[in-house]
Amino acid sequence: MFIVFINFICAAIFSLISYTCFISKRPVGFWTGEKVRKEQVTDVEKYNTANGILWAAYSAFYWVACVCGFINTGLSTIITVLGLTVGIIGLLIGNTVIRRRFFHEYRDKYIAAKLNDYK
Repeated sequence: MFIVFINFICAAIFSLISYTCFISKRPVGFWTGEKVRKEQVTDVEKYNTANGILWAAYSAFYWVACVCGFINTGLSTIITVLGLTVGIIGLLIGNTVIRRRFFHEYRDKYIAAKLNDYK
């Protein structure tokens, strides 16, 4: 039952982060202490929504593991390990995709590279 408790705490924390992303009016940072200015982001609401979905998907690993912990502790442990490995890699990839889509600096570099291809 300890694994259920740990998964519940993790799921609650990550769900709270997701909720905060959804309701925030200012751009949210992915990394701890990161300050994202409005000028850096093309669309703050869509950027925050994308971050909220990212964190909600990550918390889903832990919610599923929490429920499975009542049925089968071994399955819960496997899902937790997947969340800790595949989930974190997914978070990093998702953050990179979000930044490339919504940050001016990445979009400008991408557009400049495409324009250079046409020369």
